[in-house]
Amino acid sequence: MKTRLILVILLVTFIDFIKSVEQPNIIIILADDLGFNDVGYHNPDMMTPNIDQLAKTGIILEQSYVQPICTPSRSSLLTGMYPYLIGRQGYPISHKQPTGLTLDRKLISNYLGEKGYATHIVGKWHLGFCKQEFLPTSRGFDSHYGFWGGSQDYYTKSFRHGYDFRDDLDLDLSANNTYSEDLYEERVSILLREHLASNPGQPFFLYMSHHAPHSPVEPPQFYEDLYANITDDGRRKFSGTVTAMDDKVGALVQALKDSGMYENTVILFLGDNGGNPLLGAGGNNWPLRGFKGVVYEGGVRTPAFVHSPLLKSTGLSIDHLFHVSDWLPTFYHLAGASDQEIKDQNFSGINQWPVLENPLGEGLREEIVVNLDDDKGTTFGALRQGRYKYIKNPGMWVGWVKPPTRGANGNAGQHLGDLGDVDNDELVDILAEQSVDVLHQQSVDVLHLFDLEVDPEERFDLKHELPHIVQEMNERMEQLKEDMVYPDNIEEVEGGLVDGIWTSSWCE
Repeated sequence: MKTRLILVILLVTFIDFIKSVEQPNIIIILADDLGFNDVGYHNPDMMTPNIDQLAKTGIILEQSYVQPICTPSRSSLLTGMYPYLIGRQGYPISHKQPTGLTLDRKLISNYLGEKGYATHIVGKWHLGFCKQEFLPTSRGFDSHYGFWGGSQDYYTKSFRHGYDFRDDLDLDLSANNTYSEDLYEERVSILLREHLASNPGQPFFLYMSHHAPHSPVEPPQFYEDLYANITDDGRRKFSGTVTAMDDKVGALVQALKDSGMYENTVILFLGDNGGNPLLGAGGNNWPLRGFKGVVYEGGVRTPAFVHSPLLKSTGLSIDHLFHVSDWLPTFYHLAGASDQEIKDQNFSGINQWPVLENPLGEGLREEIVVNLDDDKGTTFGALRQGRYKYIKNPGMWVGWVKPPTRGANGNAGQHLGDLGDVDNDELVDILAEQSVDVLHQQSVDVLHLFDLEVDPEERFDLKHELPHIVQEMNERMEQLKEDMVYPDNIEEVEGGLVDGIWTSSWCE
């Protein structure tokens, strides 16, 4: 009897051990240009019930940082590196730039694939396509369904007179005239069904890279009508686009539940940069300062949370520091990588799973390089250390953009709200010309120091009150700059657009 009892105990212990080392399914949901004020759990005017439910029954990460613009954030997410260390800081990759995400680093798809995962991307790539080596299916992904560039019409799949939609490497003309987010929902369902049919025991990784709610904001009429009370055209359409995306998030989670995969799945949700309130794009980051393209909090701190039945403590909102580069080492750990394997890769990011397992304990990060770049020998960027954030040469002074309360026809000036001393028309013109971050125009250094613990809106500059901290953080920034790889902002060339189709294999 005693022997049988011991055997039962050993068996239960063994089963628990097997469960503890089972590789979880990993889902990354990346929203495009989703601002801090663009989800329901931050702003009750936004209808995002699926996102809100996942967030409130998971762990909300209120100090989660990304880069100020899309390509750098995606580069950091997939490589686990700060963009300034791989030359991908600065501007996003355009359709005509003969470059792409460095081939010197493996991506999360490679690392997870080596641990036995099926790896898929659905949606936007925006990490270069001028040669096939840059494409997702050459970078460790088993499949890609979506588009290569940075933006397109949600229906025609066109950008600057060129069609851009692929099923793996094959041009998919059947996608024309169907709302992109509907196509993504259908493809995710197909991927899960096929995975269960052919590889039910294999761990599953999905990078769900939404185009929504990036401009051009063009939601199905049903979703726009949900916000009929908003007279501002851009904000109304943007809000409808967010809710349409929220429905797709709900459909993905339901598909995981229907397949029986949900209980062993970790879901990460985050935005790639701050919301864009300019030129009718409709995003908003209130009450944070700034917006997409700048290093103030509104440009680099976005909605983010982790949801999983595997988490021990949920229903929490925490202020521990996270950076987008952390997710590769975190998920590599969950896939079974040892501490030494992670250390050997010299990631900028760190394994944050201990924080997620014990969210009420101490955080692991004390420093985040928010951005770091160089313009003809002048350092500019932002550095977070503990409660303090140091900004050097932000590019242009910008303030706080309130959600629009009146106006119509997407007039850009009516989207800018309270921008202090900056002339609204001048700012719109500059951003429209550059399409991305504002040019760095100061002849002398412009410095800021903020205590984000008491001033999360960056309203009170402390550089004169705390000059010793300014000096220390400036010295640290210059030290970090010694390892900087000069940004790969190569000039555009003619190529890529052939007979109205964006193509690959046109650069060396």
